[in-house]
Amino acid sequence: MIHGIGTDILNIQTIAPSVADRSDPFVRKTYTEKELELIDSRPLPLYCFATRFAGKEAVFKAFGVHGDAFRLKDIEILEDESGVPQVFLHGKAAALAEEMGLTRIMISLSYDTDYAAAFACICAE
Repeated sequence: MIHGIGTDILNIQTIAPSVADRSDPFVRKTYTEKELELIDSRPLPLYCFATRFAGKEAVFKAFGVHGDAFRLKDIEILEDESGVPQVFLHGKAAALAEEMGLTRIMISLSYDTDYAAAFACICAE
């Protein structure tokens, strides 16, 4: 059963100044170490930063909670061996998902020259 869906679109240039400096508070509060490793492995890291940020926002919206329920860093978006994005929850997000009986998160990430977009669907059994 679908619990919620979320979508987000982001003008990529809005995060460009912040992600240019890995010590920026935005980067430290938003991305996990594993995400940063993945992003650094890409030829165009800015697009990977942007799609992951849009993805985190889409997952947050799919939860249907208020802004202080958990941090975006509690949502981790990596990839399987085929390059398909996979969502992992940590901290308060993982605890909330368990409490709500949420069992699966599906996500789609995309970008074009100026925009990154994401769509997430959270399911419960």
